Amino acid sequence: MERISTAVNHRRRPARRRLGWLAIVSIVAIFSLALNGQGEAAREGAAPGGVPGHARGYATEVYRPGGMAPGDAERALGHDPQAVAGCLLAGETELSGTGSKRAELHRLFQIIGTSATGRAVLARARRHGVHVCIDSDTDLLAYYFAGRRMVGVRANLTRGGKIAFLAHELAHVPQHPVYSDNRYYPPADLILLRRVREAAAEAVSIRIAWELREGGEGAAWDAKLAAAYGDMAREFRAAITAADLTGATRAAFDRWFEAPWRRDAYDQMTLAHLARISQDRLGLVPPRYALSHDFLADIAWIEGRNFLAETGARPLVDPAYGGRLSDSNAQSLARFNAIIGLAVGPLSALSDAAASAIR
Repeated sequence: MERISTAVNHRRRPARRRLGWLAIVSIVAIFSLALNGQGEAAREGAAPGGVPGHARGYATEVYRPGGMAPGDAERALGHDPQAVAGCLLAGETELSGTGSKRAELHRLFQIIGTSATGRAVLARARRHGVHVCIDSDTDLLAYYFAGRRMVGVRANLTRGGKIAFLAHELAHVPQHPVYSDNRYYPPADLILLRRVREAAAEAVSIRIAWELREGGEGAAWDAKLAAAYGDMAREFRAAITAADLTGATRAAFDRWFEAPWRRDAYDQMTLAHLARISQDRLGLVPPRYALSHDFLADIAWIEGRNFLAETGARPLVDPAYGGRLSDSNAQSLARFNAIIGLAVGPLSALSDAAASAIR
């Protein structure tokens, strides 16, 4: 599964904390409900805009269950979003025009809107001017072009799959640009930042699927259980207490970090991003900022509650969240640290004390 605040009712930080980075286009690709892995590709320098338009430029490799496939994202970016028939403004309540895809999107919005959390993410995406498309011309299962304010889901998904993936992508919307990749973070912070974005978006989408299930619409929940992210859905279900979903959402979030394949796949995307920007005009630069627990926790506002700030004793800068890199990824990270003269290990920049510059 871009800024989310994964936070749906995100409270903006003071203006001094809004960093002056360039707009970033993020693509999130999730492949196969049975085998699925998720991928997000980002680039710096994208001009903001809505549908229509082209979304071209740098993109990381798209993650597939069989491994990274260089060029997939570039091919996906190569098609003109204008050619994707059947797009609606997120949460559109009145159906105008004709077309089966638009009618299907209208129905999907109606279904997601029966969930309290779903209504919140739809409203946020609508305020951001995000359009949602059913895409018959993509090899991605779902994506979000942050710079183009465009969410897409593949046309041949089941209804449950469309709802599940759409909920995840919509949860990414308020994350950007506040939680977008920023070359002025230490490389290890970028590893952590992408992990937190994905974990938060998936936790929110699982919560939406649960609320829909409780209301009698179980297709998205069934899709979650059948996916490789089913462990997160089961963790959420096990943590349900009374009518409070906050603790269960945190439990699902924490579970994201327990799967080595998830950490490794997204870490590879961050490392590919670092390799890519190392070749552009600015290149890799010494860090100016570092992440803090408070900053990261602000990604998690939903309906006036924060499922990260209110729960859990472990800070988000703990190595349990940013550590446990594979050997090969750790070696790559060390090389990037060496390039910018960061003579520290891969986790030392993640301490709360080191994060004071951004607080």
